[in-house]
Amino acid sequence: MSAAVRFWRRGVWISLLVLVGALLSLAPYLSSSTEMVRMRNALVLVAGNEGDLAWTPANVPADFLLERGAPYPEFVDAVSRLGLDGMPSDWERAVAISQHLLGSSPVLLGGAIQSDLLDSYRRIVGTGEGYCGDFARVFSGLALAAGIPVRSWAFSFDGFGGHGHVWVEVWNRDIGRWQLLDVFENNYFVGVDGVPMSALEVHASMRANATTVRLLPLHPTARSGAATPERAWEYYRRGLDEWYAVWGNNVFSYDQAQLVRTFGSVSRALEQLGGIVQGVYPGVRILEEPNNRRQVEAIQSVRSHLLWVGATGAAALLVLLVCLVAWWTAGRRLAARGAR
Repeated sequence: MSAAVRFWRRGVWISLLVLVGALLSLAPYLSSSTEMVRMRNALVLVAGNEGDLAWTPANVPADFLLERGAPYPEFVDAVSRLGLDGMPSDWERAVAISQHLLGSSPVLLGGAIQSDLLDSYRRIVGTGEGYCGDFARVFSGLALAAGIPVRSWAFSFDGFGGHGHVWVEVWNRDIGRWQLLDVFENNYFVGVDGVPMSALEVHASMRANATTVRLLPLHPTARSGAATPERAWEYYRRGLDEWYAVWGNNVFSYDQAQLVRTFGSVSRALEQLGGIVQGVYPGVRILEEPNNRRQVEAIQSVRSHLLWVGATGAAALLVLLVCLVAWWTAGRRLAARGAR
C-alpha cells in the first residue's frame, strides 16, 4: 500500500469520526420532544432588544414574517358566517372568533393536533380537539381572514423548551393598541379601566405584583383552563421569566410551503425543520430582562453549539468527500502501476 493511499484513507476515517462526533453531540437535544423544541427555539433565535417587541402594524420589523398571502376560502367563509364585518370593533371580532373556537364543539377534549391549518380548524370546531398551539394558529388564521393584525406570544417553564404555553394578541385598530387573549385557557386581562390589556402590560403588571388586574372569560360557558383564578395566576406567574414573541404570523404561507407539506406527513419535527430551511418558520424573540439572564445565556449557548455542529459537520463532510475521491484515485493509480 502506497503512502498516498494510507494518507487519504486516514483522512477518511478522521473526517468521518469528526462528523459522527459532531452529530452525536446533539443527542441530549433528541432525548424528548421538550428538548427538541429547545433546540428548535435556539436555532431560530432572533437577536434584538425589548423595544423591538413594542412594534405596531405601522412599523412592522423587517425580519418579522408577516403574512402576505391570501387566507383559505374556508376561513373567509367562517368570517362571513360569524358576521365579523358587521361588528363595531376589532375587540368584539376577536372575542367572537374565540367563542367560535371555544363553543362550537359540545366538549373541549384538548390534546395536540399537530396537523395542517385546515385540519386543525375542523377538528377544533368539530370535535373539540387541540391544545394552545393549535388554537393560536387557527385563531391567527381567522383574525387575518377578518383583516385584524395578530401576533403570538409564548412562555415556557423549562428554559425555552417545549413545556409552556402559547397565546395571541390582536391589534385593536379602533383604539390603537395590542390586546392579549388566552383563547385556549378562555381568559383575557383587564386593568382598573376595564380595557383589555396588551401582553407587555400583563407581563409588567405580574412583575410588579399588581392586584388590580382581573381575569375575565372570553366565552361565558366554555371550560376554563384552571379550576380557580388563583390557579390560573399561579400558572401564568410560573412562566414569567421565559416570555418570548413568535416572530411571524404567516400561518397560511407556512402551511403551504413545499418543504412543510412534504415533511409534514412524516413528522412534526421534520416539518418544522423543512420550514426553517425554506425560511418560513417564524423566529423567536425573547423578552430579555435581568430576571432571566441565566435562561437567556443557556439558550444562546445551545444556539452556539448548534452553529458549531453545523460548521464542523459541513467542514468534516467536505473533507470526507475530498478524501474519498483522493483515496479512490490513489488506489486506481496504485492498481494501474501494479498491472504494468
